[in-house]
Amino acid sequence: MSEENTVAAPTAVPVPSEKIADVDRMALELAKSQRAVALAEAKTALANNDKAELAYKYVVLQIYMKYGMNANDALNENGDIVRGGALAK
Repeated sequence: MSEENTVAAPTAVPVPSEKIADVDRMALELAKSQRAVALAEAKTALANNDKAELAYKYVVLQIYMKYGMNANDALNENGDIVRGGALAK
């Protein structure tokens, strides 16, 4: 190859770094912290929802056992037992 066809690689020109103002950096950190808190609160709410759902199912199971109910029976919202009234899945 001849040297006429070679292209010199561009050299990286250092770009002077800039910094944001301290007040802007603090605002950014505060926003990050608020985002982390919101995520933690969402996870806590989800865990509390799961806990409440399990507690509800446990009470329903206790009622089924106490009154000798089986999978074919149903329990209405008002507390009535409907023998053989479960909906087919």
